[in-house]
Amino acid sequence: PCEVYFPRKGTMEWHPHSMSCDVCGTSSHGIKRKKQAPSPQVGKKFRIIADHARKIQYARSQKQVNSKSIMKKVTNCKKIHLSTKMLTVDYPVDFVKSISCQICEHILADPVETTCKHLFCRLCILKCLKAIGSYCPSCRYPCFPTDLVNPVRSFLSILNTLVVRCPVKDCQEEVTLGKYSHHLSNHKEKKEKGTYMHVNKGGRPRQHLLSLT
Repeated sequence: PCEVYFPRKGTMEWHPHSMSCDVCGTSSHGIKRKKQAPSPQVGKKFRIIADHARKIQYARSQKQVNSKSIMKKVTNCKKIHLSTKMLTVDYPVDFVKSISCQICEHILADPVETTCKHLFCRLCILKCLKAIGSYCPSCRYPCFPTDLVNPVRSFLSILNTLVVRCPVKDCQEEVTLGKYSHHLSNHKEKKEKGTYMHVNKGGRPRQHLLSLT
């Protein structure tokens, strides 16, 4: 083999090794080689596979939507659990999802955690496990009522410090979630007192009437 020497100061001029070479001939003129067009049969096959995968994905998403609506009907907790719209602060969407039940999509009430680390309201998950079977509604991982545990204290402390607006008519008071149950019990007491309050319409007491007979 012959030895090749490169000049130290000057620049080397490039020459094609053969003018008939497709690579060297096109590169010298600054023209890129054209890619080979895929055969129509291969392109059609890929298109069919992609369409089939798209249909399967759409069917799965529809199935998830239907199962979620069924679970919401099973729990039926709209009147007892607070909606995320009651939050006084406009939190990011991801944060709101993290503090809401993955079944009813309300703010977590008496939250429990599954072995697969998903959070639910205790009432919602127990109803769903009884109705649809012993698996997590989010990821279908096996789940039993005995597997449910309380979340970590740091999460519960964050949850209890969230400020919500009271949904009771003519109240609109802002309270923390930890004190909301006490606030709601005050409303119930006032309502009961207003309903069952003894009204004295005048007249003699019954004991006095008996003494006259």
